[in-house]
Amino acid sequence: MYEDTTYEVILDRMLRRAKNHSPGMDTRQSSPIYTALAPTAVELQNAYIGLDWTLDQVFAGTATREYLIRRCAEWDMTPHPATKAVLKGEFNIDIEIGSRFSLGTLNYVAIDRMEEGIYRMECETAGSAGSRELGTLVPIDYIQGLTRAELTGIIMDGSDEEPTEALLERYLTKVQKPSTSGNRYDYYNWAMECEGVGAAKVFPLSSGPGTVKVIIADANMSAASTGLLKMVREHIEELRPIGADVTVASVVEKAVNVSAGIKLQSGMNLGVVQNAFQAALTGYLHNEALDLSYVSLARVGNLLLGTEGVEDYSNLLLNGVSGNVALMEDEIAVAGTVTLEVG
Repeated sequence: MYEDTTYEVILDRMLRRAKNHSPGMDTRQSSPIYTALAPTAVELQNAYIGLDWTLDQVFAGTATREYLIRRCAEWDMTPHPATKAVLKGEFNIDIEIGSRFSLGTLNYVAIDRMEEGIYRMECETAGSAGSRELGTLVPIDYIQGLTRAELTGIIMDGSDEEPTEALLERYLTKVQKPSTSGNRYDYYNWAMECEGVGAAKVFPLSSGPGTVKVIIADANMSAASTGLLKMVREHIEELRPIGADVTVASVVEKAVNVSAGIKLQSGMNLGVVQNAFQAALTGYLHNEALDLSYVSLARVGNLLLGTEGVEDYSNLLLNGVSGNVALMEDEIAVAGTVTLEVG
C-alpha cells in the first residue's frame, strides 16, 4: 500500500512545501534545510515500511506464521503439533515396556504389548521421519536372550507440525464455511481438527438419509493409518448430532505412472531431469490432493515442459494411455514410476 512512499518522494514533498512557504529559501543539498529534512525523510520512509508490514499482518492471507497463529487463536484454532509415529515391533522374546531401540538416527521405545513378542513401538522424535523406515532394531541397553528385533509395520504415521499453508486453508474454511447443526462443514472441520489429518472430504447422505461418509488423508497426503482413522472416528462421535450414522474411511491411493520421450537441453543429464520432474509431479499431486477428480494429461505435460533441462517432449502417457486419469471420489493420486527417454 505504501510501496510508492519512498525516501525520495517524502524528501521532495517536504522540500517543495518548504519552498512554497518561503520561496526564497535555499533547498540545495548543501543547505541547512536539506540537511535537516533528509534524515527525517529516512525515518518517515522506515515508518511507512513498518506500516505496510503491519497492514499485511492484519489479514490472514498475507500474515506471517506468527500473526496467522494469533488470528487463528481468535477462532480457537491452533497449529497441529508434530506427532510421534507408532510402529509394530516384533521380537523373539517378550521385552519390558520402556525398552529402547535405535534404527538409523532415530530411537524407538516399547509402549504397549500387543501379543507375545509383538509390541507397539513409539518413535522418540516427533515428525514424519519416524515412520519412513522399517528394519532391524538395535537395543540401546543389553537384553538377555534377544536375537530378533525388527520394525515390521506402521500402526500410526508420525506427522510434522502443520505447515502455514495448511493452517491458513483450515482457517479460511472455518471462517468462510461456518459449521452449524451438524452440516457438512461441521464434519469437515471435526476431521481437520485431528492431529495427523492432511485433507478431508465429506459426503452427506452417502448411503441414504441420516448417513455421512468422511474420507481422510494423512498429513503426507497418503492413505490414513488405522490408528488415525480410529482417532478421527472417535472425535466425530463425541461431537456429531444424535442419530447420524457416520463412516470414516481412508483415501485410496492411485498411482499415476508417467512415460514420455524428451529432448534434453544441451549439457543436461537425463537422471537429474527425471528426478526434478518426479519431484514436481509429486508436489502437484500432493498440493491438489482431494481437490482432483482427474489427473490432467495437459497439466502433467506443462510440468514436464517446465522442468529445467527439458526442451520438448513427445508421446506422453499416463498409466500407459494418452489421456487423463480419472479418480473415484475416494481416490487420491500419487506419483508412480516416471520413465523418460531421450528421443
